[in-house]
Amino acid sequence: MSTYVIGAGVTGLSFAVTLGYGKVLESNPGLGGKASSYNMNTHVGKFTFDIGGHWFHHQNAPKVLQLLEGLSLEKHARQAFVYWEGGLYDFPLQQSYKTHADNSLVQQIDRELAALGQKEATKSQNYSDMLLNSYGPTLFERFFRDYNVKMFGVSDLSQIQIGKYEEIRNVRTNQKTEGYNSYFYYPKDPLGAQAIPVHLAKDVQVRFNSQVQSIHLNQRTISINKQTSPWETIISTIPLPRLVSMIADVDCGIAYLSQQLRASRGLILNLGVKRNLLHANKSWIYLAEMKYHFYRIGFYSNVQPDMAPEGYSSMYVECSPLFFKNKQEALYIVPQVIRDLISIGMIEDESDIVTLKPIYLEQNYCLPDNQVTSLIQSYLQQYGIYSIGRYGSWHWSSQHEDMQQAISLADELRRTINFRKLLKV
Repeated sequence: MSTYVIGAGVTGLSFAVTLGYGKVLESNPGLGGKASSYNMNTHVGKFTFDIGGHWFHHQNAPKVLQLLEGLSLEKHARQAFVYWEGGLYDFPLQQSYKTHADNSLVQQIDRELAALGQKEATKSQNYSDMLLNSYGPTLFERFFRDYNVKMFGVSDLSQIQIGKYEEIRNVRTNQKTEGYNSYFYYPKDPLGAQAIPVHLAKDVQVRFNSQVQSIHLNQRTISINKQTSPWETIISTIPLPRLVSMIADVDCGIAYLSQQLRASRGLILNLGVKRNLLHANKSWIYLAEMKYHFYRIGFYSNVQPDMAPEGYSSMYVECSPLFFKNKQEALYIVPQVIRDLISIGMIEDESDIVTLKPIYLEQNYCLPDNQVTSLIQSYLQQYGIYSIGRYGSWHWSSQHEDMQQAISLADELRRTINFRKLLKV
């Protein structure tokens, strides 16, 4: 009987490394999943891109760095900004709003944040409620509401539940704190973010181009590339609804619940462009105004200079799913995104673009439904199937949190296996 890990991204690889054995199945020909990278050779030189910003944090994940021993990680101070009402403000906005030219606006926000500071913390009922309780009505209405609407592609934020990690990002950071990501790590290796899964895979057996067609619970068999094998434990990092759809004899109620899970779509536009003064000293920028088709811009080459030729920038643009419902519609807005970038000065002219690649994601941000995912997870675990990671757990999370989840599960299963061996003795 075998342990199978479905997905060779950072979550699946972290589990396999920690457990010390297991067959890692990857449907693609390469490592990394959403944490993969690629190169583009152009007439000005080589550009390297990730699939969006994958800046590595390890706060609250003490065992993660142990897995990365030997990988050269460089610490970076966050240089993040908010594009707000025509100007650039330091992130977090709830600290930098005081530089706004409208003094009456500043005073109003002052009063609201002071009132929040004196108010006893209460449990928020939904995502909209949490933002209001964190930032007050003025910052909510002038920035945080629209930014999150654009990011999630959901016009009514009260329809979004608060997941496990949402409150980590949205805290009252107006007094003596810089938020949860004031610094981050990134591989020194010019390979990009993919250096992390490559490092994790050094001592792991990965079977590439391995397609899982079906899983049987009662027979305890798995079909991989149309070959049937027995299994004892399955660790899955693929989207939870897709996992459930693979199970041939799944309970019909569980199948129905999995079909209710929702996620935002994504469009990441990677660009190699001629560098201009606005690119300097910026890790990423948040944008909330609805007239722009994107909500965040970032610069890979400001973190790892080898990711762009001298005089050029390797950048990413995260586009809002408010403006598309499928891949065809997503690709259709690319020319407008370029015009938006020119309008705010991030690109001076379309001729400054050396290379461009849009990446469409059918699932980007999972919209949490704690009750549904808990029921599905409990059902699967009865049979020895564990669904983990951002898409496996169906929640918002960062790399280090997914890796820590994988480490904790591997430790727990190893203790269980050892206990069973003792009982047999």
